[in-house]
Amino acid sequence: MDGVDLDEVGAARSILVVEDNVRMRKLFVRCLEEGGYSVVEAESALDVIDMMRDSPPDLVVMDIVMPGLSGVELIKQIRADADLRRIKVVAVTNLATPADKRRLADAGFDGHVSKPIKPKEFLASIAGFIEPAPAA
Repeated sequence: MDGVDLDEVGAARSILVVEDNVRMRKLFVRCLEEGGYSVVEAESALDVIDMMRDSPPDLVVMDIVMPGLSGVELIKQIRADADLRRIKVVAVTNLATPADKRRLADAGFDGHVSKPIKPKEFLASIAGFIEPAPAA
């Protein structure tokens, strides 16, 4: 992932990736780590609230269609929690119609990235949702 300026994208900012598909999760993690982010993974939405409370991320990147608890159900829990509601959450999904995007925004997502991803475009999109790390 050449050409990525770590100072611009916010080295050391933390991102929680919630994705049940192992291959997709590994792809997201690799892209984000190469972009200079600190990444934590979750394969299911069931433990995410506890993970966020234990170590609040700067951003959550999550799939929508997951077994057990969907991304839409999870975002509702996040937005209902006074300690977590300000954390930005981006949906990464193949649900990309205008109605889908409206439904995701109405559910509380801060944005949407379409699958399949292109690594450079994915990283640029994510950088737009996360604030740069404070200057040392």
